[in-house]
Amino acid sequence: MRLNRFFYLLFSGLILFSCIKHEVIPAPEHSVDLQYSFTATIDNDSTVSLSSDNLNYICLPTQEKNLVSPPQLSTAIYYSNISSNSSSESIQIGLGDIRWDQSTGEDPALSTFNSFFTSSTNAFPPYNDNCSPGFRVIYTDSLGSIYSSKADSTTFKSVKFSNIRQDSDATGDYSKFTCSFDCYVYYDSGTTPQAGKDSLKIQMGKFKGYFKR
Repeated sequence: MRLNRFFYLLFSGLILFSCIKHEVIPAPEHSVDLQYSFTATIDNDSTVSLSSDNLNYICLPTQEKNLVSPPQLSTAIYYSNISSNSSSESIQIGLGDIRWDQSTGEDPALSTFNSFFTSSTNAFPPYNDNCSPGFRVIYTDSLGSIYSSKADSTTFKSVKFSNIRQDSDATGDYSKFTCSFDCYVYYDSGTTPQAGKDSLKIQMGKFKGYFKR
């Protein structure tokens, strides 16, 4: 009897074990680490630092597209803007323009997007008022005066893109970068600037951010 009881318990245990459904844990989804900040000395003595730790600044990447029918090529300019709802002060940079055949989609292929930002030409882009092609800086001061870089400014003007890192997740495709630049920016619009503030000198500008396809 004891032997029969042993086999009964063993058989029952095997049945119970086989009926237990094991939980399937999905693999964690990849998430792009999107870091951003801006530091610079502006107007020779004012140190500016904009980041998520400062007045809840956020980084917003946008695109300005010009979609045309083939055989003409569509174009896009990419912008990255660090701003806050708590302050008028912000910084935006733009880089363009990428070109592609719209018959392949309303956005350039990922390979085209990645190649555009890693090209040697765009490591040291020229200043251009409309980024077509080239680079532009738009700075808004704490009073709401908007200043922009000018292509015809001939002094104190440099730009370099480095630390290019490209990554993708469920939210999109990104090109992360560090942009170091020096330039003058000139009053463009917004609040009338203070006397003698028609232009500002941005020194040791360092914009860490990202563009989005």
